[in-house]
Amino acid sequence: MPKKDLIVTTIEAEFEPELSLEELCETCHITPDFICELIEYGTLEPQSVALKTWRFNARHLQRIQRVLRLQHDLEINLAGAALAVDLMDQIDRLKEKIELLEKSLKIGERS
Repeated sequence: MPKKDLIVTTIEAEFEPELSLEELCETCHITPDFICELIEYGTLEPQSVALKTWRFNARHLQRIQRVLRLQHDLEINLAGAALAVDLMDQIDRLKEKIELLEKSLKIGERS
C-alpha cells in the first residue's frame, strides 16, 4: 500500500485590538473634539458610523501620533498636519507599488 503524506496547514488569525473613542483619547492624551476634527478632514475613518460605537485600530493610533508630532515639532496647525499625514501615506503606498513593479520586472528579466 502506498504511503500518503499528510499535509497540515495552520491559519493564524491576526487579531488587531480596537479602541473605543474614550480609550483612544486617553491613550493619546487628546479630546474627542480633536478626533472629530481629524474625521472631518478625512484623516481618520472610524470603523462604525455611530459616534458611541466608533472603533479605532493601530493604524488610526499611528496616524494620530504622526499628526501630534507634526503639530508639536513643526508647529503646523491641525489642517496642515492632517494633510501632511495623508500625503505621507500616499507616498508610502506609491513606494510599495514601485517596489512591487521593480520586483516583477526583475522576475521578467530572468525568464
